[in-house]
Amino acid sequence: MIEVDVRGLSCPEPVIRVKEVIDNNGSEELKVFANEAHTVKNITKFCKKLGKEVHTEEVGLEYELIIK
Repeated sequence: MIEVDVRGLSCPEPVIRVKEVIDNNGSEELKVFANEAHTVKNITKFCKKLGKEVHTEEVGLEYELIIK
């Protein structure tokens, strides 16, 4: 599983980072660390357009997304 940390980044950079990792690693699972609700929403929307499955979990004040 590849880990991607987008905490503290401003849009659209988190989505761009996730896209780059998906483009370079095909169908490998990703674990994304984020700290903004709108970032989670944008990444989820983008990944669902690609046909990916996204599971989100709140961990304290941050979020972990598993993208399959």
